[in-house]
Amino acid sequence: MSTIATRPAQRVDVLHPLVASTVGAVTFACTMVAGDVLGLNSDGDDAPATTLQDLAWYAGLVLVGVTLAIWLGTRARSGTPDRLAKASLAFALASAVTFIGFWSGWPHIFAAVGVALALEHRRRVGAFSAITVAALVISAVCFIATSWICLVG
Repeated sequence: MSTIATRPAQRVDVLHPLVASTVGAVTFACTMVAGDVLGLNSDGDDAPATTLQDLAWYAGLVLVGVTLAIWLGTRARSGTPDRLAKASLAFALASAVTFIGFWSGWPHIFAAVGVALALEHRRRVGAFSAITVAALVISAVCFIATSWICLVG
């Protein structure tokens, strides 16, 4: 008979929501800046320039998203593998739902945490489940699509 052993997830490694959400936030910032600096954005020359107040709002939204992802992701990590799988799918779906507000950074953050939790599930159980495969696919598609939109916006 085989048993599934779950370990407390208090350590910080590359699959921790803190690391994953930071990767998502940094990717968001890099793609937004690259799109603006390289002139890839579809904004016309007559579009208003980004102000410091706009940047502060962006940073605030990203910090809220990162905080939410860390809190929810850490709670999911401390649970069973089934809880991890469901949380990874929830983050993937949250990334898809927030895609319309790509400028908030939340799709990047949630997709990155969705991938990390799905991979953490695989690390604990030894295989992907149908739920984690769906979470990986949805998260990857959202992460790539949102990065593209931020570049060419």
